[in-house]
Amino acid sequence: MRRRGKVQRGWIVLGCAVLLLCACPAVNPAWASQPAGSPEVRAVETELNGNAVRYPQLVGLADEAVQQAINDAVVEQGKIAQRMVTLSLLKDGGAGLQVTYEAFLGGGVFSTVLSAKGVMENGRTGQEYAAMSFHLATGQPVTLDELFTDPDAAVSRMEDVLLSTYLDELSSYLENSDLTPLPRESFNLDADGITFYYPYRQFALLSGYCGAAQFCYDELAGELRTDTDALPAKLGAITPPRAQDEIRQLIEQTVSQGALPHISARLGDGMADLIGRYRLLRTPDQYPGGRYFQLEAPSFRQVLVLSDALSGGWDNSRVEGLLSYRANLFGLQCGVTSSGAWHAILGEPDSSVAFDEALAYDYGLIPGTADYYSFGERQLLLYAGEDGVLYAVRLT
Repeated sequence: MRRRGKVQRGWIVLGCAVLLLCACPAVNPAWASQPAGSPEVRAVETELNGNAVRYPQLVGLADEAVQQAINDAVVEQGKIAQRMVTLSLLKDGGAGLQVTYEAFLGGGVFSTVLSAKGVMENGRTGQEYAAMSFHLATGQPVTLDELFTDPDAAVSRMEDVLLSTYLDELSSYLENSDLTPLPRESFNLDADGITFYYPYRQFALLSGYCGAAQFCYDELAGELRTDTDALPAKLGAITPPRAQDEIRQLIEQTVSQGALPHISARLGDGMADLIGRYRLLRTPDQYPGGRYFQLEAPSFRQVLVLSDALSGGWDNSRVEGLLSYRANLFGLQCGVTSSGAWHAILGEPDSSVAFDEALAYDYGLIPGTADYYSFGERQLLLYAGEDGVLYAVRLT
């Protein structure tokens, strides 16, 4: 039995070598012509019978040895060899396999997360993430101590935030829902923040995807390293205080585009497309005049997407509003900014409405006061709790 296992593994390795050779970026003449010193992310794609394996590779990095080390690490940590073997063995009508990725290149860092959904290497169906970040100068992995002054304290604070906010959003039917400990070795970075990806047995969602938790850099401002040559500064995570006129101009510009910072949805987007891309976390809930959607993607933690009453389903529905409990409007930050501060920047609101407990409950809020500002056809609601501190931001 042992000898037969070795022979089988030999065939698997051979199959991997053949498949990877077909997809290897080094054999693509267009990639070879990429000028050194201007790194880009290129996709390697292999499709077979409706199934696909896609993963990123760097091209154009001045130091070719570093580039190769990073690309090799992506292939290894993303289990690309195993995925390619699985792809070659799949039969029509089965569970299939889709390997996709997201990638970020900036601040001297290449960061990516690969998602494999379908048949895993053990023959069972499932989903798995592989998240990684590398320094372009050295090829070394990014570590949390390069981001935070005290990584242990930062992780502890993020875990507290998840337990006090995210836990309430999750279904009580989840089999695996342990938000702590945070998977501190499994994360990726992008322009907005840091996202941690859990193993399936610790935290998995009803869709079958593993859980993930995203934090915007501005949420972690008190934990980030602030020295000018540190990684947060290079990533643009440290922003200097803005003048009041600049804040107002940025708010007007963003609102006029039907958007809120850090949210991957805009007014007018099709609900069916958003759900297909980001998945529903739970059945839509109703509020007076419409419904709100909790999407599963980690960037939508404490963010609701508002639509109509959906009397005819959501296939033709559009995004009519965005409601965020962790928004930061260029310095107007939930949990931090007082109503007096935004009055000084935006002026007195067009109208203000006090929400008692019953009315607040209907709209998913706490008792407090809603300040309404109009910017053309858009309406911005800044909501303060009874303590006068910004609790939520809504755009309609």
